[in-house]
Amino acid sequence: MTKVINQEITNEYALYHADCVHVAKGLPDNSVGLSVYSPPFPGMYVYSNSAYDMGNVQTIDEMIGQYEFLQREMFRITMPGRNNLMHITQGVAQKGRDGYIGMKDFRGQIIEMMTRVGWDYYGEFTIDKDPQLKAMRTHDHGLMFGSLNKDSAAMHMAMPDIVLQFRKPGVNPEPINAAAANLKYKEANGWVSDKEWILWARPVWYSKDYLPGSWRPDYQGDSCEGGIRETDVLNVRQARETNDERHLCPLQIGVIERIVKLWSNPGDVVFSPFAGIGSEGVVSVREGRKFIGAELKESYWRNAVRNMNNAITEKGAVTLFDLVA
Repeated sequence: MTKVINQEITNEYALYHADCVHVAKGLPDNSVGLSVYSPPFPGMYVYSNSAYDMGNVQTIDEMIGQYEFLQREMFRITMPGRNNLMHITQGVAQKGRDGYIGMKDFRGQIIEMMTRVGWDYYGEFTIDKDPQLKAMRTHDHGLMFGSLNKDSAAMHMAMPDIVLQFRKPGVNPEPINAAAANLKYKEANGWVSDKEWILWARPVWYSKDYLPGSWRPDYQGDSCEGGIRETDVLNVRQARETNDERHLCPLQIGVIERIVKLWSNPGDVVFSPFAGIGSEGVVSVREGRKFIGAELKESYWRNAVRNMNNAITEKGAVTLFDLVA
């Protein structure tokens, strides 16, 4: 018997309330132009009680074992020469669970698994974080002024968000001519300016409050120009409404916009196996891309549908073909 799942399919997007591996298995080979998403962080949150939830694990090893099934499917459905952008943070060790307080290497184990599947580890960048905001939100004693006063040996830096870039080997069949017209390439007609690329090529994507140089007494520029606003997320209001703090800090809209503009063409399919309430999807349709997303938690899926429909209404766009046959 075929299992009936909640789904919303339009000319702009397809959203499935379903396990991401099952959704990925149903997508055609070489059909996805870009994937961008945040996977569950093992041992930090339990998003649902589903047996399919990859976050319902105790160790990073358990998470990686489940995650590999998804990444093999994502490798198959991604176009050659195209990218898989994964937003993570390092693992946190807790005294009661791990016997010590510190960090565990989630990043390294992901890179090892992804290269084993066949992806090329192609690059990465970090996203600047406000350590005081982090201390207030997470009650991390290693960031607090009280610990600085009591024993600074216990202090550590705020953990940045990390975005890992993996590329499928092969020649990209549809090159992304993203460059806007400039002094050297006047014939270019893309959408990313030289000024934007100079900023985006940095290994750290700085917050609006701390762009490089903004702290210097002689600095004359605008410290907020071009930076990432940490609270620029789709679901702040949603988190407050449901008292669900675990999704208060997803991938920021500004980060998704840069990724979509750099690594996809208008009309490409963007895929998120962990769609949440639709952040990657909203940005994708705003930028003229198609979107396919899977979300296991029903309340998030319903809000994703609402957010996607609102984005389409605001955009006022009409497309000529469906995402999914």
